[in-house]
Amino acid sequence: MMDSPEARATSTPPWLFDRQGLALATFVMIVAAALRAADITFLAAALLLVGLAAHAWAKLAFVRLTYTRRTSTSRAFCGDQVQLESTLANPGPLLLPWLEIWERLPAALGPVGPNERSYVDPERVWVNRGVGLWPYQRLRWRRQLNCRTRGVFRLGEVCLRTGDPFGFVERERSSDDAAELLVYPRIVPLRRLALPLRHPALDIASPRSPVADPTRTATVRDYQPDDARRMIHWPTSARRGSLQVRVLEPATSLHASLVLDVRGFTFGAYRLELLELTLSALASIAVLLQNQGSPLALLANTDPPLLIPPGASVAQLQQVLEGLARLQPRAGPSLVPWAFDHVRRGNSVILATSDAVDGFEQTLQRFTAAGLSTQLLLARAVDARPTAAQALVLTPGCDVTAVLEGRA
Repeated sequence: MMDSPEARATSTPPWLFDRQGLALATFVMIVAAALRAADITFLAAALLLVGLAAHAWAKLAFVRLTYTRRTSTSRAFCGDQVQLESTLANPGPLLLPWLEIWERLPAALGPVGPNERSYVDPERVWVNRGVGLWPYQRLRWRRQLNCRTRGVFRLGEVCLRTGDPFGFVERERSSDDAAELLVYPRIVPLRRLALPLRHPALDIASPRSPVADPTRTATVRDYQPDDARRMIHWPTSARRGSLQVRVLEPATSLHASLVLDVRGFTFGAYRLELLELTLSALASIAVLLQNQGSPLALLANTDPPLLIPPGASVAQLQQVLEGLARLQPRAGPSLVPWAFDHVRRGNSVILATSDAVDGFEQTLQRFTAAGLSTQLLLARAVDARPTAAQALVLTPGCDVTAVLEGRA
């Protein structure tokens, strides 16, 4: 038993060095001095001096003591290892012969070292460290955190305990650290993804196209006499001292919408495992599409709904991953027709759902009928293919990479 702050309160001083004992020692010292009993006077004075020094020492221990901590990164992926660096500083002249540092950390982060389960919050554990500090000393140490599950984790409470050198008086100081560690879903490497290339404004599915996307610039080049004036890139022209025009990207990149129906992940024996597999698959698809320069959007009918507009930048990918990391399976509006108001016509849709949702096949049919090229990503507890539509099936313990590449 580690005797965390929840299991053991700060000890009370012995009666002799409590208020009543110190008052009695003062009275005995005064009476003995009046009666000229030198031995009793010196003994009472020594006890009184020790008691007052112990109380003063414990009271001044936290006056200038500082404790800070930070993680090596504020964002990580599932499976990463993060270092939690702690700094303890004693900038004052007071010696601290003993000090206990207790931290209540999320159990999901798997802090390395002995720990004790919290009674108040079973999802957290207490870890501790005992040190001694000389005057003006600063200590640093690191603790490894294992990001085993995705989510948003607050570092939580810190409790410091110290006292006088004799151990008669203890003091405790607590603080709540609001710093967060954001853990993204697990990303699996993908070499390909069997989805058609489709531009939202064109009825094509080709790797090459003579049509250019006016919203995306690939590069710039020197101005030619037959170039339109609206294509001149004035900032680059001013910097280079000669007219430069924009070269547009072809309009053949895949425009995808990741759509998640969370209703099937709110119940069932494997709901949490299937949800994590589904979020891992969506995050891996998002990384692949962003590397290809394809705009993507994210929609989830949570409560409140999660809606991230389409984009192809690195910041867009970070926003998508953060949305998946913070997602909680609380069902909101019905997926249909809510999703139709936010998915652009002609987009390729990756529809992620669970077979626990009644009518998921009808939902797929309605997406297809709305003119959306839809790929079903189905999570189910039993490995069996759906009868109404071909789907990428995620089951407990499956190889997500093989499923998304069509090898499973």
